Amino acid sequence: MPLRSLGRAIVLASALLGSVVASSLPTACTTSPWQATYTALSTEPLSPTADVRIRAVSWERLEPGLRDLDAEAAKSDAPPEEWPADLRSKRQATLLDALQVTRDAGGVDIIGRSAFKTTDTVEPEDGQLAALARQKGANLVVYSRSYLGKTEKIVQEPVTTYSSGSESWWGSDARRRRRHVDFSETSTSWVPMKIQADEHFFVAYFLRTK
Repeated sequence: MPLRSLGRAIVLASALLGSVVASSLPTACTTSPWQATYTALSTEPLSPTADVRIRAVSWERLEPGLRDLDAEAAKSDAPPEEWPADLRSKRQATLLDALQVTRDAGGVDIIGRSAFKTTDTVEPEDGQLAALARQKGANLVVYSRSYLGKTEKIVQEPVTTYSSGSESWWGSDARRRRRHVDFSETSTSWVPMKIQADEHFFVAYFLRTK
């Protein structure tokens, strides 16, 4: 998918959530990428033990829906915060349909969204996404991923160097004997290297079903 089209799809949530999200993933971050790029609509934390469903939807299904909603938003003469409630409800129903959420739109709240692109390995089922959902008050997360192709990535690679030699000196005893010792040692340094890596785009919608 062309990055220009992808960029329009990323910005779509601004029309639904009333804000614009960052779409790039920090290269060094102690939080998960889901949390680092999360944009909230509302926050009502769940119990730490609450059940959260994590479900995938194909990008081939989601992207056309986002593209259509984006095109509609571009035609509007009013900013999203001034849209009437019936238009917002209609757009939410369209998004939920693209996410394959079969529950009536009136029974689902859109809590927030995360969107990022990365060359790192991301496993939506590793618990980080579910933990963030509980923190934000969502009991259903629907995510999608899209392969963007190859890109350049800087990684730190270890480089080991070896050295050897000998040392000699005169002893300090009464006989003043010459002493000799051979040695060898290694040292490792980390050097930045440019490599080709697969890049993926991820988007996740955090929902609260009533």
